[in-house]
Amino acid sequence: MVIEPLLDHTWEPSAGVGMGDTINIPGFTQNQRSDVTKRSTFGTAAAPTWKAATEDQTPLLINQMPIDAHRIPIEMSLQAMPGYEAKLIDGIGQAIALFVDYDLASDGTDGFDAFTAIGADNVDITDDVILEGETNLNNVNAPLDGRFAVVSPATRASMMQIEVLRNQLYSSSVGNLPGDKGAGYLGRVYTLDFYMSNNLLAGTAGKVNFIGQRECIAFAAQQEVKILQDVNLEEGILKQIVGYMVYGRKIVKSTFGREVDAR
Repeated sequence: MVIEPLLDHTWEPSAGVGMGDTINIPGFTQNQRSDVTKRSTFGTAAAPTWKAATEDQTPLLINQMPIDAHRIPIEMSLQAMPGYEAKLIDGIGQAIALFVDYDLASDGTDGFDAFTAIGADNVDITDDVILEGETNLNNVNAPLDGRFAVVSPATRASMMQIEVLRNQLYSSSVGNLPGDKGAGYLGRVYTLDFYMSNNLLAGTAGKVNFIGQRECIAFAAQQEVKILQDVNLEEGILKQIVGYMVYGRKIVKSTFGREVDAR
């Protein structure tokens, strides 16, 4: 997975097995200068201005369940080469991981495709577009920690043609890859950690890339990938192997991200 680890897992402990199908994320303002008052005359013990806590909540529904199921004739399972089933099971986990990443990249309600778009479809990304995405994060006081960009292989190739971007990526990564970075990590440009994924939504001709900060989308897995096996006697003595995962995702801060149309 490239995308899922970049998102906000703060509420995941509330999504444990047996804990229901909805997480109610409390709504409150953060980083608002207007919430702060100033006392200029000391010694008066003037009462502060209180902000009322409300019950406004954002529901994160645990309602996504990708499934990858395989059937093998029992005689084939007996004659299979050593390691066959292990590779099949590994492939199930990888397939579900790719599905989850694509779901997050393509969903038009709670994924990358739901955010305000910048850039232009099937056009090389420019330094100005990246700065526009970063400027948006600065304007909404998005924390510096957890800022990221996910780009397609073609957009990564476009970036390599821009000297200032190429130098920044390589100066922050070559021979010194941080151990805490996940799959697809390319390096850092300005305040953004760049990742590459070949699993992004296709535009009209290009790809839908993304610039954002972790808190833009909340993600909670109720069940990580789990493998089940049994034998089906009724339909032909078939060995059955199925993998599944249960999760939910929800846009919580829509201003903390920008869809980036490019190649």
